[in-house]
Amino acid sequence: MKTFDLINRRTHLYLGMFVMPWLVMYGVSSFMISHQDWFRSDKPPVWKPVFEREYQRQIPEQVNLREVAQEILKDCQLEGAFWVQRPKPEEIHINRFRFRDEIRLVYSIKDQRLRVERQQFRWDRVVLRMHFRGGFQQPTFFDALWAILVDVACAAILIWIGSGLVMWWRLARLRRWGAIALGGGMVSFLLMIWRL
Repeated sequence: MKTFDLINRRTHLYLGMFVMPWLVMYGVSSFMISHQDWFRSDKPPVWKPVFEREYQRQIPEQVNLREVAQEILKDCQLEGAFWVQRPKPEEIHINRFRFRDEIRLVYSIKDQRLRVERQQFRWDRVVLRMHFRGGFQQPTFFDALWAILVDVACAAILIWIGSGLVMWWRLARLRRWGAIALGGGMVSFLLMIWRL
């Protein structure tokens, strides 16, 4: 049992160290989301023009927008993670994002013009982009690596929780206080789910 306890403690210790940057990032960004008025600038994001030019591409209404957006980004040498939407039949919006900035492309099919703008750097936006970044649908290796690391961090957090519960249970003198802490956390969590 001493060997098991030692392995469990080491697992808990090193997993805690591994997930620390992820927990800090999600903790800070969640705090910023909860207190948006504290961190939001009164000024709207500043978009600086990169270029505007003629761009000829016919895009039928029934088309895979992601494929079209990828081609447009490639033509502009702006490949990377993006979202695309078609808010109007004659307009395509592509948001090409990185942690440090965001680039907006607006293609007017009717006018055959492409406008590209870059959002001015802001720290609050960087942290929020980290929080919401995820998924395996983005085209680059590093986007997939980020998604894999998020999955690894999630699994590590679950194992970390499990090893912490085992440590708590193995320390008989602390079971009452541990039960109070665990019960308080569970009751507050379930109460909020029920009420909200």
